[in-house]
Amino acid sequence: MAKRKVSRCSIPAKNGKENLLVKIINSTEENSRSFKLRAYDKDSDSQESLPIFFNNKPKYEDTLAPGSEKVYSIDAAGVKRKVVLEFIQEKGGAGISVSSKNRGSSNVQITLK
Repeated sequence: MAKRKVSRCSIPAKNGKENLLVKIINSTEENSRSFKLRAYDKDSDSQESLPIFFNNKPKYEDTLAPGSEKVYSIDAAGVKRKVVLEFIQEKGGAGISVSSKNRGSSNVQITLK
């Protein structure tokens, strides 16, 4: 049976800014990482999923090659305070490291351990 690891982080939504940019980095030099992404408004009772895009195409599952990185966009229009990003790895993994400092154009940087 596969191990399932779910990691979450909260990203502050900026009023008037529709898209949040999330950079995900695979720091492992040996293994690819497969994962699923889910985002929702922290204040929402229904926790309805927000759209996530990569290269302007909807993307909820992906695989990062060793040492690679990608930038995803979350449509956060209508979110007043925070967006919760769930990062789901079906085959385990050591977890994630989150840096919320503004790193260039991205709002948050997630590093896969």
